[in-house]
Amino acid sequence: MSYYIPAYDVEAIYPWWELGDQKYSADLYQQSVSYSGQLLQECLDGIAAVAEVHRKKNLPATFFLVGKLVEHAASELRAILDDDLFDLQCHSYTHADVLQVAADEQALKHELQDAKRLIEDTFGREVLGFTTPAGFPDGLAGRQRLLQKFWEAGYRYIRSVGMGPFHTIPAPLTQPFWYAEDGYPDLLELGLHAWHDNVLSGQPFAIHWPPILPWGYPANVPQTAAEMYAAYAPGIEYVAQNNLRTYIPCFHPWAIYRIDQHALHIELLLTHAMQRMSVVSCTQFYELSKNHE
Repeated sequence: MSYYIPAYDVEAIYPWWELGDQKYSADLYQQSVSYSGQLLQECLDGIAAVAEVHRKKNLPATFFLVGKLVEHAASELRAILDDDLFDLQCHSYTHADVLQVAADEQALKHELQDAKRLIEDTFGREVLGFTTPAGFPDGLAGRQRLLQKFWEAGYRYIRSVGMGPFHTIPAPLTQPFWYAEDGYPDLLELGLHAWHDNVLSGQPFAIHWPPILPWGYPANVPQTAAEMYAAYAPGIEYVAQNNLRTYIPCFHPWAIYRIDQHALHIELLLTHAMQRMSVVSCTQFYELSKNHE
């Protein structure tokens, strides 16, 4: 059976359109994001729009939360996301590159443990999953010490595969795997697929050419909900027809909101996906995989 897994990286707005052609980096992100004012409100409006689509369709979603955003808008996020339909997990504390901070014990603890504890305390739920900012071509494969830190912090699945060759986008259709070869047979890698929606909608980033996705690339940068839907929809058909296990596109509520304030492309994708495969949250898929279903 194939599964469509709606997962959203919930972070402050990265205003790439104000930065010219500057290449994304974790440092530039920290210098550019805002946790107040109109940008914060637009961020929250985007989260609310995505949540409303899922409520309308009565379909689960996983929201990976950046701790610093929770710190600045805990009550607003509780009002939007404190719903049994939603799976709430971690996206680090500051949106740091975990490989960049891996050698700094205190910084790594802050990103993994402090963020997890903050989300758990804010929502009264256990956090099992972590999405690394940006992602990597091979995830955390071969990084036993870092995997140990995730395991000891209480994480049982991660999404760290998120780029194509040479740290380009889009990401190939890498399927979930257990980190057994690295000594963690019960730690699941979910990965993500295709475009990061912020890049697809215009954020400067290295793009792999020729196409690595079986259905090719859009001819132009999508500017409407219908065009965004058209860029992701072939993945639903390809995964279902080839009996692959998962299709997990990468979305950010703030980037969704910039395309359509009602998150129409998310509604279109969910409607399509539920006709071709099961729609589950990340934690639901982890439980299914753990039980070998």
